[in-house]
Formats: sequence, C-alpha cells, structure tokens
Amino acid sequence: MKFIALIFLMSLTFTSYGQVTKTISANTKKEPLLFLDSTRIDKNQLYFDPDKIADINVVKEDGKIYIKSKNPKDYNFLTLKGIEKTYAKAVSGSTLFIIDNKILKDDISTYKIDSTYILSVEVLKSTEIEYLKNRLPLLTIINIKLRTKENIDKANEIRLRGTRYSLPNNLNK
Repeated sequence: MKFIALIFLMSLTFTSYGQVTKTISANTKKEPLLFLDSTRIDKNQLYFDPDKIADINVVKEDGKIYIKSKNPKDYNFLTLKGIEKTYAKAVSGSTLFIIDNKILKDDISTYKIDSTYILSVEVLKSTEIEYLKNRLPLLTIINIKLRTKENIDKANEIRLRGTRYSLPNNLNK
C-alpha cells in the first residue's frame, strides 16, 4: 500500500511541476515589418527621400507598416556595390562604406539607396591619409552623403576667414 501511495505522490508531483508554461513579458518589443509599395524592406538598410511618400498605413494587430510612395517608378535603388562600381573605378582591396558619418558594420549587401537621394559621394584611398597609408594600403573609403536637410544646409554654407561682413540694406530687398 505504501508503494502505491508513493507512486501516486510521485506522479502527482511530476504532473504538477513537470508542466512549464511560457509567459510572455509585456515589455517584449517586436520590431514592426515595413513595406514600401508592397515590397518588404529593412528600416535600417534602405535610404530614400521621405518627400516621395504619399501615405503611411500602420496595422497594429499585425505589426506592419505600409508605406505608399507617390510614384513607385521614381525610385532607382542602388546597392553599395553598385555605388562602388559607379564612383570608385578600379577598386582593389577592401572597401569601407560611410553613410552620413556612420560607418556601416553590417552586411553591406543588404543596403540600398535611392540614386536621387544621394547628395555626394567622396572616394578616398588609404594612401591619401597619412595614418592609414602604411597600415592599410589597399583600403578604399566611400563616404556617402544623403540628401537630408542638414546635409543640404551644410553644403550651402559659405565660410569666410577674417572679418564678418553683412550685406547693405538695399541688397536685402
């Protein structure tokens, strides 16, 4: 009888403690899925002009954001390798990409930039930089500036050394 009672208690213990339920924390944040003109995109790796957006639809239940552009044919997305082939002829060795002063550390094959959203592309060889000349002689640095308000404002700045001059009042009319 003791043996049957022991088996009963053990089976009761296994069934009550053996079932582990997984609880999902309310603080768990899931990144929403983004779609540009019905094509899935990664928010950190696609650059385009926000002025070309016609509508944004957020579906909370599904965790999806749908972005509709004014004219989908206006986009001409380039990969970073495509930009490298266009702007940096005959690259040998490694390439370091910088977009708006941020060094890209992820897989560069996933990045795409709308060609009309590029303000400027600067290509530097490591041999032009004293510190890198002997350390990384085959490195090419491609610095891409996007057509953001801040970058356009910086590109339009005029800096003069010396005395500060102001325009006469009759020229300001």
